Amino acid sequence: MLSANTTITPTYKKIGLVLIFWCCFISLVQAQTENSPYSRYGLGDLVPGQSIASRGMGGLSAAYFDYTSINFINPASYSKISATTLDLGFEFATRTIRAGENTSDPNRKFNSYSPNISYLQLGFPLKKNGGWGMNLGLNPVNRVNYKLTSSSQKIFPEFADTVGINTLYEGSGGAYEAHIGTGFNVFKGFSVGFNVGYLFGTKDIGTRTNVVDTISYYYKSNHQRKTHYGGIHLNGGLQYMVKLNKANFLRLGAYGSLQRNLNAKEDYTVHTFEYATSGATDTLDIAYSEKDISGTVKYPASYGAGIIWDKPGKFMVGLDYATEKWSSYRFYEGKDMLQDSWEIRFGAQLAPRIGKTYWSNVSWRAGFTWGQDYIYVNQTDLPKWSVSAGASLPMRKPAYTNQFSVINILFEYGNRGNKDNALRENFFRFGVGLALTDIWFLKRKYD
Repeated sequence: MLSANTTITPTYKKIGLVLIFWCCFISLVQAQTENSPYSRYGLGDLVPGQSIASRGMGGLSAAYFDYTSINFINPASYSKISATTLDLGFEFATRTIRAGENTSDPNRKFNSYSPNISYLQLGFPLKKNGGWGMNLGLNPVNRVNYKLTSSSQKIFPEFADTVGINTLYEGSGGAYEAHIGTGFNVFKGFSVGFNVGYLFGTKDIGTRTNVVDTISYYYKSNHQRKTHYGGIHLNGGLQYMVKLNKANFLRLGAYGSLQRNLNAKEDYTVHTFEYATSGATDTLDIAYSEKDISGTVKYPASYGAGIIWDKPGKFMVGLDYATEKWSSYRFYEGKDMLQDSWEIRFGAQLAPRIGKTYWSNVSWRAGFTWGQDYIYVNQTDLPKWSVSAGASLPMRKPAYTNQFSVINILFEYGNRGNKDNALRENFFRFGVGLALTDIWFLKRKYD
């Protein structure tokens, strides 16, 4: 038993253990075998931006807040942070890409998989009685990871001959965003918040060409571009909770960010090469090279709004609409095959019924999304949809109002594309979020 004057002091040992685990997971991610042709476009394939708990309900974010996770999409939710919370997200994703109309042809299908880091967030209250909170976070924004080949024929008039050309398209990179934000109550039921952060990343793309011919002086060539970019990011949000009656509440929310310009530096090289016996490339001659080419990346504005019907202790049901203005995207003043995207999200959560059994303390979630992707190849829309399910599994029986820790899990299946698209993608994601609150970071002292 603890004495009457027991003191509880913070400890950072367990925080260190969590961060070590997170770093080990990063090293695992480096060995991923993901291959996504969609990541050729824009700055790369966009990463789901919501928390694991939110994605279990279809990604509801505008009006959503929860005491078992941090909603970093709408910073107004930080006003509801009541305990120091470390929220980490991880996921394992698989995808199947089918090319052409005959999607049943095994030669036109390939699979890839990858473990991914979803986010690292640390939130804490700034006011003892609640109503004002802060959050520090780091999360991926997009990923570039593809390797594609194509074959073609070209006529050389000077030789009156046709030769085959094999081309390899390769890309790697991605972007992260580090941010700090705060949210606070303006008056009862109404809160506002904002995030200030820095978005940074790389995009390394190459095009290797190999002339398949006996003419000896046609060397293999590679055009390589490596771009580093970064810039300040600002987004804001608001939430309003209306009491309908004693047992029902209506939550309203909106968030958004304006278009921003990211500063970029690019290295561009054209060289000839040969393949070594190990499979690596040996540069023979550099035909052209230019470094530190300055430019600007225009990153699009995004907006979202939503509504949730909340019956505390019973359930919540919500609907979101979100859009991103990718038609305004520019990379060194160049356009890409992109368009404005939109998505409708529907989700629900069954609240736990605190009781003696473990499963009576579990929250259950489900959701559905439907919309239009930002990729617009050959002037053809890319439809998308997904279904999800999730749960919050308590790590221990709650003993204090503001002191608890849970494991949020996610199962998500979805599709991009249809018979009108050259590529169709099916994906499955399994996510785990660890929401570790202040009881996890405290130790008892005995007299």
